[in-house]
Amino acid sequence: MQGRMIATCCAVALGSVIGIGAAWAATTHTVVQKGKDFWSSAMTFEMTVQAGDAIAFVNSDVYDHNVYSETPGNSFNIGVQEPGSTTRVALANPGVVDVRCRIHPKMKLTVTVE
Repeated sequence: MQGRMIATCCAVALGSVIGIGAAWAATTHTVVQKGKDFWSSAMTFEMTVQAGDAIAFVNSDVYDHNVYSETPGNSFNIGVQEPGSTTRVALANPGVVDVRCRIHPKMKLTVTVE
């Protein structure tokens, strides 16, 4: 009985450490808004991230933006974002996320969450 109790405690502790480690491993990717467009580090309108990663939307434009997604499981709306501001959004669920700007409908970004 004592051996089972020790094994159970070790398994719970290990699970807690793994869970915490996963949170620490999350990455923040940067997407810049400039020229009424989205730009990632790869200079593309598509990007791939891991579930739990975040995207920092940086408004480097002279215009306000309102970045949002209505994708089920990863929906968000950062509201009006003024030039010079940064807003971070975490994407928790795997799938393809369609990101847009409510103010500039031609702005489109596709994020694949693995």
